[in-house]
Amino acid sequence: MYDMDSILAVVENPTRRKILQAVVREPHYPLQLSKELGISQQAIVKNLNLMEKEGLVVSYRQSSDRGPERIFYKPNTEFTITIDMRNNMFEARLIPAGESGNKEEPKEETKTVEERKLEEVRGRISQIDRQITEFDRRRSALVRERNNLIEEFLQMADLNNMDYEHRELLYDLLNRPNWNAEDISKKLGFNETIVSRMIDEILQYCREMER
Repeated sequence: MYDMDSILAVVENPTRRKILQAVVREPHYPLQLSKELGISQQAIVKNLNLMEKEGLVVSYRQSSDRGPERIFYKPNTEFTITIDMRNNMFEARLIPAGESGNKEEPKEETKTVEERKLEEVRGRISQIDRQITEFDRRRSALVRERNNLIEEFLQMADLNNMDYEHRELLYDLLNRPNWNAEDISKKLGFNETIVSRMIDEILQYCREMER
């Protein structure tokens, strides 16, 4: 499932987020989740069924030495969602990280994790965490710089004297710097000639403000 609206519709529910936080760590069965999260088993099963239908989790059966076989749930996809909301900017991005097509039962782990290997893995994770923190810091600075550039240009333009279509076009010009007149004309529903004329009019507004 790589549709952002569908994903957001699923993860907006706090119960489902708690379930996902558990199953991404390791596979769980409904009764186990019910006890761990303090949520009725009926509600757990209902939400697991919905998330499996949407492709976020997948179920498999595994025998138990304490009774009948159990139905476990594990993640079935990976993704990242970023949302930036600032003045003059709203961007939501879905970044797929690969989807697991393997629905076989996990093989039992027979090897013992050695202490040196554990330290190596933890050290690498710590290094990655530092890099992520630095990336987030840099990304935040870039988003802030981007927003400041837009605000500075908007201050040059006489927005009060522009109609809605011209303002919408100006926002698209600033927020979609890689788009050309043809791309913007398709988005706004105007022909390219009209868009080019409107761009000239926007630039004229800016020249008048500089006087």
